[in-house]
Amino acid sequence: MKLQRICIIGDGLTGLTAALALKKLNIQIHLFGNFLNKKKINDNRVTAISPSNYDFLFKFLNPKKKNLFNAIKKVDLYHEQKNEYFNFLNFENEGKNVMYITKNNLLKKTIIQNLKKQKNLKIIKKSIKDINTTNSTISTNNTKSFYDLILLCGGRNSVLARKLMGNREIKNDKNEIALTTIVKHKSNIITSKQFFLKEGPLAILPLDKNKFSLVWSVKKNDYIIKNIKNSLKQKLKKILKLNKEIKLSKISFFPISFNLNTNFTKRNVLILGEGSYNIHPIAGQGFNLILRDISKLLDEIKHNLNLGLQLKDSSILEEFSNSRKPENLLFGLGISVINSFFMYKHISPVAKELILRDIDKFKFLKSLNLKISDKGIFK
Repeated sequence: MKLQRICIIGDGLTGLTAALALKKLNIQIHLFGNFLNKKKINDNRVTAISPSNYDFLFKFLNPKKKNLFNAIKKVDLYHEQKNEYFNFLNFENEGKNVMYITKNNLLKKTIIQNLKKQKNLKIIKKSIKDINTTNSTISTNNTKSFYDLILLCGGRNSVLARKLMGNREIKNDKNEIALTTIVKHKSNIITSKQFFLKEGPLAILPLDKNKFSLVWSVKKNDYIIKNIKNSLKQKLKKILKLNKEIKLSKISFFPISFNLNTNFTKRNVLILGEGSYNIHPIAGQGFNLILRDISKLLDEIKHNLNLGLQLKDSSILEEFSNSRKPENLLFGLGISVINSFFMYKHISPVAKELILRDIDKFKFLKSLNLKISDKGIFK
């Protein structure tokens, strides 16, 4: 019997993880991407995932690869007040891990190595020129290929996604940019920290006790960008009270926006990942939402296959969209509201202080937040 075929377009974390999750199903998978030499790409970005998503990921990865992740047991939140840093909230879960952090390039490399071993999965180093939703075909330079399902994981700047879905979207661009770097130090920092500074939120994500990833969201025209390396070093020494010398890797910049396409399916094509939505990095929930998307998609495909149903022209993508769109929208809007609360100049420092002063005492709210961050809103 001829196997049903799924095409996955994109060699970023979304496309690779989708292929990883689907690879053991009784289907044929073609994974299209450029697959550049990862050793030549200086990518300092890291990914933070929740415990439930960590467990989901390691259903498909070798347990020996768990050393790629640094387990975090505590997250501290700070708010800048009169040039001081007030610790207004702490997240812990009775000694259990609350998140896991890994470098993107290492995780990508590990997944690619895993995918190369799969007999029903073929990696194709070609660019897609066009997608025909009428007959479910993709076109490269000289060939056309038919698929039962097409997953487009091309990222936020995907021309193909824009061509297919148009500009029907909910958007909120606050003219912000995220800068990221790896910081080496000798101060034994093992707790993740989120500082709400006057310039914008700054996250500390430990990779080990002497190295952490930094993500700082600021206005694009902020003065600190002009002298970023010195500004960063001075800021870190002040907020973390570092007396010893620190070293920064190359500083990279990435655009920030809240963007949700109101429609990310068309016939047998699904826009998956940042091509369908992207959110503010303040809460580190972007890839967690994508992993929940992939988990839901896997369940829908498995259900159809178990019933002996065709993937093409089925209800899979409709069920997926109805399930995942509400949560992705609520997460995106909620995170934007949190960011606006700390950045909005018309809320007085006194009012913010009153709101934040006793928030750490509400154990129910902290427990609910941990649960939502781990498993999502509707579980």
